Amino acid sequence: MLDLAGRPLRPWQRFHVRTTALFAAPLFAILAVVGVVSWRRAVADEHALLRARLRALSVALAAAVEPAAIDPASAGPARARLRSALAVVGADQPEVVAIYVLVPDDGAGQMHFVADWDRRPGQQVAPGTAYDARGVPLLMAAVRGPQVERDVVADAWGPTLSGYAPIVDASGRAVAVLGVDIAASTIAAREREAIGRAALLFGVAALVLIAVGALVGRRVRRPIEQVVTATAAVAAGQLSTRVGLMRGDELGMLGAHFDRMAAGLEERERLRATFGRYVSEDVARAVLANPAAAGLGGDLREVTVLFSDLRGYSTIVEHLAPAQVIAIVNRYLDEMTGLVDRHHGCVLELLGDGVLAVFGAPVAHADHAAQALACARAMQARLAELNRAWEASGEAAAWQARGLPTLAVRIGVHTGRVVAGNIGGATRMKYAVLGDAVNVAARLEQLNKELGTTLLFSAATHAQLPAALAARAVALGEHRLKGRDQPEALFTIDGDAAAG
Repeated sequence: MLDLAGRPLRPWQRFHVRTTALFAAPLFAILAVVGVVSWRRAVADEHALLRARLRALSVALAAAVEPAAIDPASAGPARARLRSALAVVGADQPEVVAIYVLVPDDGAGQMHFVADWDRRPGQQVAPGTAYDARGVPLLMAAVRGPQVERDVVADAWGPTLSGYAPIVDASGRAVAVLGVDIAASTIAAREREAIGRAALLFGVAALVLIAVGALVGRRVRRPIEQVVTATAAVAAGQLSTRVGLMRGDELGMLGAHFDRMAAGLEERERLRATFGRYVSEDVARAVLANPAAAGLGGDLREVTVLFSDLRGYSTIVEHLAPAQVIAIVNRYLDEMTGLVDRHHGCVLELLGDGVLAVFGAPVAHADHAAQALACARAMQARLAELNRAWEASGEAAAWQARGLPTLAVRIGVHTGRVVAGNIGGATRMKYAVLGDAVNVAARLEQLNKELGTTLLFSAATHAQLPAALAARAVALGEHRLKGRDQPEALFTIDGDAAAG
């Protein structure tokens, strides 16, 4: 898809991408928050589970320890059984790295080992080894009841999470503390598992969101691309373009409205093209662009009027079949009216072989006099080309046999003030210019016969010509025009004075 400058749209410039991102961003944020909360909860649950297991295991083991194993006087067989029991339990609990029994020496935190089992090679402690428990408050507090560390504690044997329980004698007095350690690496592994589960949940949700976003984006992208492509086609003049979106949502409504708009533009263009064949293109555009322009009335403005007539037309009509006459005249008028359009003029009337055109109305042009004269010269040049074509085709023989070598056009051009607007009635009207300027242009066209010229224009037109074109004008003196009291200074263009 291209932008207005014809460059491909970047992905982030596309509407469906922005829309999907607009909805996806908060959803991803929510998923991220949910993922973090889930991870933290899972980690907390894992910690709670480990702490509960530590508490239960330490309490169960402490209850199973024979008090006799603590008493040095009867420690032999009982301690052997204790160490063996610790080893069996440790081997059966893969997460446990150490199980030990400590006896308080005093109330200040000094203890010594009675028994120790450690999974880690070289870490086992010999019975009787002293241990300073002042850095482990919960271990000291375990003589009063079971305790479990909330966080990992690092000591000489490494970072562990520990649970403690008192060993009591027959009288209920705590004579020792049993501890169970789980390595910090085990806790980290549990945390990684929790993170993995949370990440998996987030990933699955993200994939589902992406898939849904892609599906929704496709449902939005395709109709938007269709509308954009159709809009570009209509802008390029392809008014028959239709979107044809068969949907029941807002995009379907947009497509339906676009199709109706394109159909209206196509009909409008068809009307303008058809209308423009009966009136000037400028008039057709003005009326279709502004319905008020179709009302009766006009305004006063200065324009240049061109009146042309085909010399030898009577000979053509008299000696050619009607179909031939129509073909020749139509070709001639098609070329002449086309030249008027190209020089920003407006054809007002087609009078048989004659053309009445105005420059400067209905669309104002500051150089209307120069455009009218340039159009007149172009009409002469184009008729010369048509004469050569008719001679090559043999059609010119009809008038050449009667002493008319070629067809020529006589043109009169005059600049003056007119009333330009719509005249007529409620059911019939036409765009016209009214005023003496029209009569003068017609008189100048007729005066070409007397002066032997093919192009005459008035002093008023000459006064508005650019210097380069005015310098080429040939003054023909003053001549009295029919119906006017004062003589008119007339001009032609060099090369036309003796054109006959």
